[in-house]
Amino acid sequence: MKAVVKKQHVGIDIAKDDFKACLMQRMSNDRVRVKASRSFKNTSKGFCNFVAWLSKKACKDSPVHISMEATGVYHENLAYYLHEKGHRVSILLAVVVKSYLRSLNINTKTDKTDAKCIAQMGIERNLEPWHPISSEMRRLKQLTRAKGNLIKQKTALNNQLHALEHSHLPSKEVIQIIKKQQKLLEKQIEQLKQLIEDTIMRDDFLKERILKICRIRGLALDSVATIIAETNGFQHFSSIAQLISYAGYDVVENQSGSSIRGKTRISKKGNSNIRKALHFPALIAKRYEPVFQLVYERIFERTKIKMKAYVAIQRKLLILIYTLFKNNVAFDPNYYKKLSNEDTKSRQDTMLAYTG
Repeated sequence: MKAVVKKQHVGIDIAKDDFKACLMQRMSNDRVRVKASRSFKNTSKGFCNFVAWLSKKACKDSPVHISMEATGVYHENLAYYLHEKGHRVSILLAVVVKSYLRSLNINTKTDKTDAKCIAQMGIERNLEPWHPISSEMRRLKQLTRAKGNLIKQKTALNNQLHALEHSHLPSKEVIQIIKKQQKLLEKQIEQLKQLIEDTIMRDDFLKERILKICRIRGLALDSVATIIAETNGFQHFSSIAQLISYAGYDVVENQSGSSIRGKTRISKKGNSNIRKALHFPALIAKRYEPVFQLVYERIFERTKIKMKAYVAIQRKLLILIYTLFKNNVAFDPNYYKKLSNEDTKSRQDTMLAYTG
């Protein structure tokens, strides 16, 4: 009996100017084969050529699933184009692809091998389909990221000015130029903050939920907006564990038998924009919110490391934002007082899990 195509998957490795596509098929006898592979330009014409090539090479009797690695913003135009054409698309984090390559013991990294491995991953697993974010959420993401980049530039200028002012015979002209740049950045940051606020206030869904979350002292409107934008309103998260891993707050242990017992740490392999957005809110929440003071004291007492305690607060803040946003519940700063008969740790955990 002749084997027929059972499953088809296209793996795409994409760069700024072009992308490599690999069409892989699983046959009814469970044999896996590479049907075709080719390079295309990362342009509108290249997208049309890819769809035409896929239509010619793929089996008409079996649906095709397309997966690509998220590479900055270079994958976005192709992903939107394919989604609008009715194709099922999955977007994979770079760390996921890298881990899969490592599991196959593949050390050579080229566009061709990456595309083939992404296709093979799709053949072996049921990858979640990607859905584009709304225009308002996309705008919010662009605004919050732009603000983050300007803050980074401002910090670099502050460090530059500090070093210059403490150097021997600093140039007054250079100092004046840097200060003008600082003022311009401060003005632009404030403009972006206002645009972020205007975007939220125009959307009743976001406005209602975000304002309830901002009752937590330390969480400003733009900080919460960053979390919501980077997670697309938590649409694709069904558990706290998924969110923690996506943000890079998952704990990594270095332990093997009884001989190797390294220190635990967070992976930092997830979305760095989320961790940056929670850095300063964690400092303020520790000072003004009793429940986060308890988190800090418990972690610091065990580790004697302040940064670990603050990272724990960031992680708990993220969990709380997720819980409140998903359930559309306002933060209650006095809730933990109702649990006075419970021990300190129990009070803290219940507060963070509280959904009203």
